[in-house]
Amino acid sequence: MKRLITLVILIPMLFGLAGCNLPTVPESMPVVENTVAVILLTDTPEMPTAEMPVEEPMPTETDVPEITHVMQPKYGDGKAQTIHDQVSDKTASEQRAYGGDEFINGRYERPFLAEEMEYIPAIDIVRTDLYRDEDDVWAYATIEVISLADIADDDEISFAIEIDEDLDGRGDALILAAVPQVDQWTTAGVQIWKDINQSIGNSTPMKPDENGGSDGYEVLIFDEGIGDDADLAWVRKSDASENAIEIAFKLNLISKTEEAFLFLWGAWAFAEDPHLDWFDHHDTLTLEEAGSPVKENDEYPLKEFYAADNTCRGLSGMEPTGSLPGMCPYTPPVTTHETNKRCTWENCCPSVVAGCTMHYDWDTCECVPD
Repeated sequence: MKRLITLVILIPMLFGLAGCNLPTVPESMPVVENTVAVILLTDTPEMPTAEMPVEEPMPTETDVPEITHVMQPKYGDGKAQTIHDQVSDKTASEQRAYGGDEFINGRYERPFLAEEMEYIPAIDIVRTDLYRDEDDVWAYATIEVISLADIADDDEISFAIEIDEDLDGRGDALILAAVPQVDQWTTAGVQIWKDINQSIGNSTPMKPDENGGSDGYEVLIFDEGIGDDADLAWVRKSDASENAIEIAFKLNLISKTEEAFLFLWGAWAFAEDPHLDWFDHHDTLTLEEAGSPVKENDEYPLKEFYAADNTCRGLSGMEPTGSLPGMCPYTPPVTTHETNKRCTWENCCPSVVAGCTMHYDWDTCECVPD
């Protein structure tokens, strides 16, 4: 009620003010005591509130699998299978390889940088040896080069053993290892890559294919101890030579035949990116693109394919009986009575018989007339 009275009183006052240009209240304006100012009550506007920043969840570190080693290699004393390789140290000052680069056959002698042909002794393979445990648990490969003395910390030197387990010329696994810093066995810097889709070699293994199409070694199955078997492959500096490294791997990496672990193997050395997607290199690049380390070749010097060296392949698990794709040149042994194991020697004539006219034929394994 009081609010209504106040409105009635103030409305004439407002009209009076509207009709006067003077800023003061006219004297005739009745004075009203105890008037209350009118405040129009409306909905109180909401005060803007600052949006509180939403805290992003703290990033969590990716769980690193715990690596537990069960067994380490123990370098065996078995008989070594040795592969010797062409070296280029004698002609390095001439910025060329002496020989050994057979691009068409997948044999490379390229321990040089591209174009200027600067020599890299740390990847010029001299020889490689493969040992196997008597119980066929481990295989050990030693790769010796001209010199490992001048490797810098930022050099990308790595070595590899390539395995062909079905003897068809197609590489099946590549055991890749960075230069080790210690002379104790370690899985640091060791990887195993496989060609699961069998694309390496294309239509003609160990020979150039114009159609290309290989994606090389595309699947990583072992990475510094991470994999189905944390002990599958190891590396260390050789304690026998300052210019050699040793790679150990379990033979169960390879499918076993009924009788033995049988496989072809060879060594690689790289001074830069090994380009695992280039295998086989002569299927990925033409000789014109790759270049040549041999000055007499029209494609000299090296171009896209450089800083790499490899060996031919040896056969492990049995004595070769003929040539296989990628295998080192095979020379059949000379057959003698002592080495011909097909035959079981038989005495054709008792010593008491005089004038015997029979002899043992080592080709037919039979006693035949003289």
